[in-house]
Amino acid sequence: MQLRICYHQLLEAGSKWSINILNKFNNNGLIPILETETIKALEKEVFKSSEETWSAMQRVGLKTAQEILNDFSELKPSPENFSVLVLCGKGKNGGDSLLTADYVMRAMPRAFVSVILYTKRSKLDPLTERALASIESRATVHYLDGTFQEALLQGILGPLIAAPEGLNICLDGLLGLGFIPPLKKPMEQLINFINAHEGIDMRASIDLPSGASEINQGVYFNADFCYQAGVPKSFLFSQNARYGRLRFIDIGIVGAQESIDLNSNEYLAEKAYLRTLLKFRPAHVEKRKFGHLFIVGGSNFMPGALLMAVKAAVKSGVGLVTVFAPRSIVGGLSPQVPEAMWLSLPENNSGTIAAEAGEIVLSHQRHATAIIAGPGLGKSRDVEFAIQHLVQGSKVPMLLDADALMPRVLELIQKGRCQTKDIILTPHLGEFLRMTKLESFKFNSRNLINMIKSIGVTLVLKGPITRICDGQRVVMNTRGGPVLSRGGSGDLLAGIIGGQLAQSPNHNPLSAATTGVLLHGLAAEKLAQERGQIMVQTTEVLEYLPKVLR
Repeated sequence: MQLRICYHQLLEAGSKWSINILNKFNNNGLIPILETETIKALEKEVFKSSEETWSAMQRVGLKTAQEILNDFSELKPSPENFSVLVLCGKGKNGGDSLLTADYVMRAMPRAFVSVILYTKRSKLDPLTERALASIESRATVHYLDGTFQEALLQGILGPLIAAPEGLNICLDGLLGLGFIPPLKKPMEQLINFINAHEGIDMRASIDLPSGASEINQGVYFNADFCYQAGVPKSFLFSQNARYGRLRFIDIGIVGAQESIDLNSNEYLAEKAYLRTLLKFRPAHVEKRKFGHLFIVGGSNFMPGALLMAVKAAVKSGVGLVTVFAPRSIVGGLSPQVPEAMWLSLPENNSGTIAAEAGEIVLSHQRHATAIIAGPGLGKSRDVEFAIQHLVQGSKVPMLLDADALMPRVLELIQKGRCQTKDIILTPHLGEFLRMTKLESFKFNSRNLINMIKSIGVTLVLKGPITRICDGQRVVMNTRGGPVLSRGGSGDLLAGIIGGQLAQSPNHNPLSAATTGVLLHGLAAEKLAQERGQIMVQTTEVLEYLPKVLR
């Protein structure tokens, strides 16, 4: 409630630079990911005065505090005497970290904040000094004056960690986008000291981890979460969550100035992308209006993967779901999802679908608006033949997952031997390397775009940062987190994306994939925030899908 009151007070205060400056990108929930020099030019154009900058810093502090308290709940409920340690540098990132701590204290009046001011106070940016002055009567401030004093640091951290609830948050605001490597020795020692210190519940960086840069591969603050203020930074996405779980703090910067070239082929997907789902469905329509999804999968030894994909598809909003599975498992699975229609396929002696299964599915495809193939299929020559036949003969959009992701299938697609041009592939990194026959892959968007353009598909490369590529751009998703690092998460995702694809009136694979990935990730976060990351089941994610939209 305190944070909500502060937010409204902030809006009522009236800033010349409005929080509602939105453009075509964040209207549809895709935010351009920009290079460092472009970001610097953009911020210079947007912030014409110190008061505009101060207002923006306040918004960063408010929104970051809200996100931090949400994210911390994945670990445990926030204690009343919430403990925060702020590492404050001389620049505006330091001011952002202080204002974040300020809003935490407003939301939690019994919170305890300690500040380690790394620089001499006389060297603080005027706005950072203003932020420090606004909280110093409610916080404990320690001065390092640009030095590394291990005994002093031990004296600060020791009592904080020894307290009953420990040190809950270490908030890194030492360095910002203006950092030019290398780190000075005292700063490097400080960061190493904090990185090595046990007993800190959560480590969070404002904007970017101190020490990290496009050209620096040395020491940097090991953040659990990184809250990117204003604009997503391209180099933070160059590794698979090397810099912690990335969050975007939207304060309306992107697109505020048309004079800056925001040409980008990388975008970050945010919850606003789901706005198209937030509307009443027409009163006069029936179930077929919302699509008919076919799911081909399952085997005698992997029925669960198919079951999870079917449960997710039924929950996706699609009108009809028909499942094609080996006859030996249909009887056991169908009562568990009575909303779906179940058709038996012939199987071989190994318990996988027989070679003629692909032709059987195609004989029914006039009823389908999309097809999923892969979850739980298993590997056999018959499976490979059936999937090749299905891919070549399908006239409706397809999603291929798991065991359907075969090198030979990829070759058929690349050579244009498919009747449908709307194909989504959903591999994790291992499956991606297997089907492309690559030994390794560097997360370079330009290389990925060129590769996918030559294949002619939409790729969902699953991972800590999921990359969705249609051969023209890469959409990044950072939502989900480690709660999804368990068996079956990919099967749920296939069902959710497939359901979106079946409902897509314009057969837009990129939109279906982005929507499905976001729904899946945000639901997983809500699960983790309510139940934690560890003692949960994969299918519990499905219970939180409705909460994402409400």
